Amino acid sequence: MLNIWVGNLGKYNEGELKGGWLELPKEKEEIDEFLKEVVGLNEEYEEYMINDFETDLPYKVSEYESIKMLNLLAKVSENIYNMEAIEGYANSEGNLSIEQLMNIIIQEDEIPYYSYQIDSWTMSAEEKYGYRFAKDTGLLDVLKQHGIEGYFDFESYGRDAEMSGYVELLDEGYIDKSESIELNKYSLQEIIEMYDMEGKKEKKLKVIYKQVGKDPAVMEIDDTLEAKQKLVGGLIEVVPYKEDLLLVCNEEGKILNQKPNLDFGYDYIVGNCFVVGDDFENAGFKSVSEEQIEEIKQDLKDRSIEVSEIEKIEEDDMEF
Repeated sequence: MLNIWVGNLGKYNEGELKGGWLELPKEKEEIDEFLKEVVGLNEEYEEYMINDFETDLPYKVSEYESIKMLNLLAKVSENIYNMEAIEGYANSEGNLSIEQLMNIIIQEDEIPYYSYQIDSWTMSAEEKYGYRFAKDTGLLDVLKQHGIEGYFDFESYGRDAEMSGYVELLDEGYIDKSESIELNKYSLQEIIEMYDMEGKKEKKLKVIYKQVGKDPAVMEIDDTLEAKQKLVGGLIEVVPYKEDLLLVCNEEGKILNQKPNLDFGYDYIVGNCFVVGDDFENAGFKSVSEEQIEEIKQDLKDRSIEVSEIEKIEEDDMEF
């Protein structure tokens, strides 16, 4: 559950409180209509603020949080099975980004959460853990055999285990801190594509593709992670290029000793890459516009490293 109270920032600065509650997730069109009709966003008042929120998720919504990102979080959170496991693991990790929280939720089945397997509302979490540990290790059987089960302080054992940092004790189960999941396993783009958010992506993307030693060319590709990875020949890395534009290259290009492609003065871009629009509002990519194409192509051409220069760079690297 994720509800946010969205207000008109311009009106607020003028002394008027205009806005309302928005329950997420919603379709993009519903959010746009809400911002226009309820919050009153238009050409004069373009900015919103989040004044309040209600959620059972372990996340504190900030005043200027992106509604699109929160909508994605709400979408990812729709089918959570064990909220205690999600909350417990998130709290054990400390301050998380919204993307890291989504990664935890997506990997819910991989969270090292274990039930106490004890149905007793009179026992504390510490006592339940101590009892579960004694049972799992065979200690409980030994105690019973010698008739001293009642003399063992299960609660103190559980308390010591938590204080030592081995476990995070919760109401119905515990987090084993010796195990972990990848907080950055899925990139934001992968999460968007995984949940196929309406309005988040185009079917096709128009990009400027720059191969090593060749002139830049306009291409249309599918707006999928696989298509982008195919262009760069591996895992993608996204870096700022110009206003509203991004440069996508191979994340492991230098490790793989790919040939230099573009010279940015302070660094080289190696391997094949492409320029794409930055759809910041929807946390994704968009096509480059017709007006941008020639300027981008010329800039990439100016930065292009010729074959003779590539050989010289490689020779210098070998000498180093």
